[in-house]
Amino acid sequence: MIKDFLRNNLKRIKNNKPLQIVLLILFITAIILMMVFFDMEAAQAFIRAYRGQAVAIGIGLIFISGLTFLPTTPLTLFLAVFLSPVEAILITVTGHTLASFIEYKIGATMGDLIDFESKKEKLPFGLGALPMTSPYLLMAARLLPAGYIGFSIVCGAYQVPFGKFLWTSALMYTVNATVVSFSGAGLARLF
Repeated sequence: MIKDFLRNNLKRIKNNKPLQIVLLILFITAIILMMVFFDMEAAQAFIRAYRGQAVAIGIGLIFISGLTFLPTTPLTLFLAVFLSPVEAILITVTGHTLASFIEYKIGATMGDLIDFESKKEKLPFGLGALPMTSPYLLMAARLLPAGYIGFSIVCGAYQVPFGKFLWTSALMYTVNATVVSFSGAGLARLF
């Protein structure tokens, strides 16, 4: 069911250039509107008054950003300053882990659709022979600039065991969020 839904919608988007342009324009417009109308004082007041909802919104925003190539570091810093570093870490790890689950499933579905197993030996530079089940590779790839998103999809296509994918992803998300959150909160105290 999900496979058919993804297959049909991915084909529809891939083969429809006007739809791609409309989606891109809507996405850019939403970002510009958020930048123009964002009110820092109103955000602070909202977080103080509705802490639970702020956490849910933070997870949702990290999740949505995690599905795109947009960096979530500014949002993690914002959460660390206005909530706490520990809460920012939990929110960031939860949002990224949920997003990576979806990306993994998309990669697995795309891998099945294009019969990736039979084609991976033909990949250039010996990429088909990478030890994709190695925890060291799974963790190191998360340090690459596009590692958060691109690598989750690749892991799905390579059919990396989900348990290993999940714990290595969560570990690296935690390390990254910890460094960003505590660094940001420490810098905020200086000003």
